[in-house]
This record gives sequence, C-alpha cells and structure tokens, in this order.
Amino acid sequence: MPEWASSYDVIVVGAGGAGLAAAIGAAESGSAVLVIEVLDSILKSNTATCGGVMMAAETSVQREAGISDSIAEFEKYLTAVGGGFDDPDLRHLWAMDAGPTLEWVKELGVAFPVSHLYMSGVEPMFADVTPPVARGHITDTRSGRPIVEALYRRAQELGVEFMFETQGTRLLSDADGGVTGLEAQQGESQLLLEARRGVVLATAGFSRNPELIRNFMPKMMTGGSFGSSWQQGDGIVMGQGAGAQLVNMWVPQAAVFGVPTVPGMTPCMVITIWGQPCVMVGQDGRRHFREDMYYEFLYDHIAELPGGQVWTIWDHTVTESGSNRIVVPPFSEGLVEEIAQGWVIKADSPAELAEQLGIEPAVLEETLAKYNANVAQGADEFGKTVGLGQVERAPFYAAKTVPAICDTAGGLKVDVAMRVINVYDEPIRGLYAAGSTTGGWRGKIYPGSGTAVSVAIGFGRIAGQNAAQKSS
Repeated sequence: MPEWASSYDVIVVGAGGAGLAAAIGAAESGSAVLVIEVLDSILKSNTATCGGVMMAAETSVQREAGISDSIAEFEKYLTAVGGGFDDPDLRHLWAMDAGPTLEWVKELGVAFPVSHLYMSGVEPMFADVTPPVARGHITDTRSGRPIVEALYRRAQELGVEFMFETQGTRLLSDADGGVTGLEAQQGESQLLLEARRGVVLATAGFSRNPELIRNFMPKMMTGGSFGSSWQQGDGIVMGQGAGAQLVNMWVPQAAVFGVPTVPGMTPCMVITIWGQPCVMVGQDGRRHFREDMYYEFLYDHIAELPGGQVWTIWDHTVTESGSNRIVVPPFSEGLVEEIAQGWVIKADSPAELAEQLGIEPAVLEETLAKYNANVAQGADEFGKTVGLGQVERAPFYAAKTVPAICDTAGGLKVDVAMRVINVYDEPIRGLYAAGSTTGGWRGKIYPGSGTAVSVAIGFGRIAGQNAAQKSS
C-alpha cells in the first residue's frame, strides 16, 4: 500500500471552470475534497481570462429579452455544427444542461445582463436547420473572472481545500485498475494523495505542448495559443497512463487566428480585424479567400497556405479608429509599441510595405488596386460583405497572421456521468474528467463563444457529483 501524504474522498486536478465546478459538485454531498492546481492562482485559467460568455438555451435572460428558444432547437443547431464528430449523448446532455448551469452560476452571484445577450457568427449559417437565436450570455464585466471567483467562493464555503503550484503527474491504481489516488509534485516534494472515492481530471487541453500539437494538430505548427499559460495536456497523459481512450485529438476548442508577439502568446484577432476594411494576402502577395468568413474557416484557409500564414494589411483609417478594432486584447494606442517591436509593419506606400514583407511590390500594388476598385463598385471578387471598405489611405500597416487557438478540445473519452472510458469501452473505476481534458463535447464546427465555458462548468459539476459516489 502506498504511504499517503494525505487522504480525501475526491481529488480534483485543475482549478479552472471545470475543476472548481467539480469540487463544488463533490463537496455539496459532504465529501472531503482537495483541488490541486499547477499555477499559483485561480485567475490564470481559460475560464478566468476569457470574455465571460456562456452559451445556453431556455434561460431567464432570454425570456427577459423576449427571446423564444427551446432546448430541442438548440440541439438541432448543435447536431448541425457537430457534423457527426461529436458524441450524441454528450451533445444531448449539454443541450439539456446548459440552461440550468447558467441559472446556477447566476445564483452564485454572477450577472448576465440582457443587454449583453448576443448571437454567434455561425448560427445564421444554419438558418435552414433551425432559426438563429441569441444564446451567448456575457457577464456584466465581459470577463470570465467573476465566474471563477464565484465558483471559488462557493468551494471555500463548502470546505474544499486547495494546493496551488502543485502538479498532478501520475494516477495510482489498485490491482483491478481502479484509480485510488495520484502522485503530485509540489516544488521539490513528491506527494502521494489518496482519493477514496474518485479523481476528477480537469487540467484543460494541450495547446502549449509542442509534441502533442505536432502529433495531433499539425495545422497549429505555424501558429500558437492565446490561452492559459499552462496547457500541457497533463490530465490527458495521466488518463492515458490509466488506460483511457482518446477521442477527437484533432479538434481545437475554438480555432481563430492571431498575431505572433511575445514567445508562446498569440493575441486573438477574431471579432475585430475581420470586420474592418482589410485584406489578407499570402507570401505571393495575392488574396486567396474572403476575409469576413467565420473565424474557424479562416483558420483552415490560413493554415493551408504555404508557410501557414498570411499578412493582414490595413490602412491608417482603421488604425485611427482604435487598436481595439484590430486585435483583442488591444494593441497600444497608434500601434507605437507593436511597430517598435516589429510585430506590426508600417510603410508610406504599398510598394514600400511589400518590400518589408518580402513580397513582390508590383503584385501587392495590383492586389490592392483590384480590391479597392471592386469595393468602389460595391462588390468583392471573393464575395466579402462585412468590412467592405477600401484600403488606400497612407500609411499602410501589416501584421503576420497565423492559426491560433485558446485550447484544444480533444482528449479523454467520457460518458454522460463523466466517467473516463478505457480502450475497451469500459469505465475506469474512480476516474472522471471534464472540460478540455475530454473530447466529444464539440464536433466539426465550434458552435460559438461560450461553448467551452458552459460545457466545462456543467460537465465539471456532474463529474464532481458522480465522483463523490463511492465506485463499486
């Protein structure tokens, strides 16, 4: 028998949205719960640093806004965007659970103003399947911070213990393969922690693990992650060690595009620049697609070009309107810092800009001239309609743009009880998982902002509740 450093009913690995919700779900039954977190704060997870969106149907916020919605129509939409790559049981569970989960988060003190309710950019694309409905609920601060703070407060009220700067490294099992605890590293100390009822893995995905990216998501080889600073796939690797089955390892949490800046960080360029007058050109100086398509489609188009990148080009009119229209989080006023760092290139003419980008000047001049002439006629050769404005006012600006993700969405296979499933399609006794450590909760196309947070919190709570029940 291992010499346990300490013993709990349930141990949760990860203190993001999924982990905190799991801790609450387990502690509400009276279980002794420990959460270990590799970072030093609850405020560094994807849920904490996101825009504070939760996607849900049949909510009090929708009713207050006079919006008619139904779980059945929500599931129709999820089925359409899943394209057969999501797990039907998980899809149905999320459609049913998303609304109650949002109401639960509201009860914990998080405000979702009616004025912030919005429709994702992809829902209108499936209007022939189900009428587009505003399902994006945004916190009053437009941040995920109040969500994790409310979850953390509730967990502390229930007596949940926390160990920060502690990394889960290996699951421990009995002779029959049931999980009994785990190894954890805290500084120089290795701890053996017993979980009498269950372990919940909620360590996010692997967007910052180069080896896993190389093996499962080669489109990201030229890109980067703008998510939490620690997304190494710890829980996925630990689950594999216990015999877990992997699903959808090629699926991103939300695929967008960004500007490479500081090492390991890619500010998200979605929502802003794609809706402004701009062009995206390959290293050949030519446009290859419309810039205003849904961001996941742009991700694919950019990844498929030589070098897996484009140059996004705009003029002084956009810069003058504010850097928040270019990237999120915003660049400095006037792009002064980014130009000094070389992240943004500035030039007085298209030809001069092309020379700095290593593009044939005549080709870029021709591309911009053709684009501007078409815009003047109210049309675009690629069918662009959003941000259809000319790019002609000096000075001109360009930023290298690459595929970017906030995290991955493939990982451990789970059932609707959030039990981790092994390679023989059997549940691993005492092992549960939630959030981006798991796969199957989204399919081919990202349903829209708020998907990952809603799933993480709802499924995390379910994982904790079930982990607290003694496994047979």
